[in-house]
Amino acid sequence: MIERVMVTLWMCCLSFAQEEKNELGLLLGAEFIPRATTTSNQKLSFGRASRILSTTRRLSSGNTALLLEFSFAAAPSHNVESAQINATTSLATLFVTPPLRARFLNHAPASPWRSGGFGCGLYEGSSALQNGVANAEIHRNVATAQFGGGIDVRTRLKLRFPIGFRGEVRDFYTLKTPSFGVPVQRTQQHNVVVSRGLVVHF
Repeated sequence: MIERVMVTLWMCCLSFAQEEKNELGLLLGAEFIPRATTTSNQKLSFGRASRILSTTRRLSSGNTALLLEFSFAAAPSHNVESAQINATTSLATLFVTPPLRARFLNHAPASPWRSGGFGCGLYEGSSALQNGVANAEIHRNVATAQFGGGIDVRTRLKLRFPIGFRGEVRDFYTLKTPSFGVPVQRTQQHNVVVSRGLVVHF
C-alpha cells in the first residue's frame, strides 16, 4: 500500500512541477526511530531506510526567499527487532506534510533553509506478528507536524534544467505511536529523517 501511495504522489509532484519557479527534490536517506519500550519493559528497535520527494513553488525572491513545499517522505520497510514475540516484524511509514520554507542567502552558492508544516502520516505494520498471529491493526493514520532544515548547493550542472544538491534533516512528529502489536510506554513518536540528493530547478 505504501508503494502505491508513493507512485501516486510522485505523479502529482511531476504534474505540479511543470510551471516555472519550481524545484523538484529527489533524496535518499535514513529514518531514525527511537527505540521503544513496551509496558512489560521489552525493547523494540528499528532498521533505517527512507525516500523523500518534494516539489516547491517559490512565493517570493530576494536575499531571503519564501517557498511553499509539497513533500512526502516514505520508508517502505523498517525491520522491527524485539524479544517480545507478539510484536510486529516490520513497520512502514509515509508522511505528507506541506510546509513553508524560508531559504536564506538565496542567491549564494550555498543557501541554508528552515521549514515547518503540518499534515498527516500513515504507519503500516506487518500483516503478522512475530509469533505468527495475524496483526489486528495494520494501519494507523496520525496527525503529523514536520520541522526541518538543510542547505541547497548550486552547481554548474545542467542537462535540460539546472541541477543542484541538497542535504537536510527533518523531524516528523506524531502524537500517536504506530501499532506495534504490543502497548508501549510512550504516547508520541519522533521520526527523524536525514537525507541528501538532487534538486532540479524548473
